[in-house]
Amino acid sequence: MDEVDAFAALVAEGATPDDVARRFGVARRHVDQRLALAGLSPKIKAAWKRGDVSLEAARAFCLVESHAQQEAVFRSLGRPVTHAGSVRARLMEGRMRASDRLAKFVGLEAYELAGGGVVRDLFDAEAVYVEDPALMAQLAEQKLEGERDSWLALGWGWVENSLGQSRADGGYAAM
Repeated sequence: MDEVDAFAALVAEGATPDDVARRFGVARRHVDQRLALAGLSPKIKAAWKRGDVSLEAARAFCLVESHAQQEAVFRSLGRPVTHAGSVRARLMEGRMRASDRLAKFVGLEAYELAGGGVVRDLFDAEAVYVEDPALMAQLAEQKLEGERDSWLALGWGWVENSLGQSRADGGYAAM
């Protein structure tokens, strides 16, 4: 916590995160992580100092900047808060994990190019969330339509697309 406070104080005095990283000989990501922890709700920081929130759980709270949202999730969890996965799940309700099959099918790059937002956890590279699942589904439908057209061009008589199925159906028409 001392490092968190020190980095935050230096930035508040006008240093950039890159300046802080150079000064202490650490990676910029390390500084960004400490600054994210410094930005936690004062209530969650106090609970962390008391031992009511584990370091892993505190890191998970950094997924969102909103103190109100952090505190609402904190209030909804039993004490002590030790499971980062529970914190992430509550904070990211309504969002889609980037590991979801639709997200993999469409690809995060295509989703972001279409204007979709992504939340990336500074502390867990695997914790990546799609902010607009409806946009992701729309892009998946569009991509499936392109695939459908390719099959029809190859001579298939009919092709049905469905995001809810894990199989391909179609009828081949001899030409």
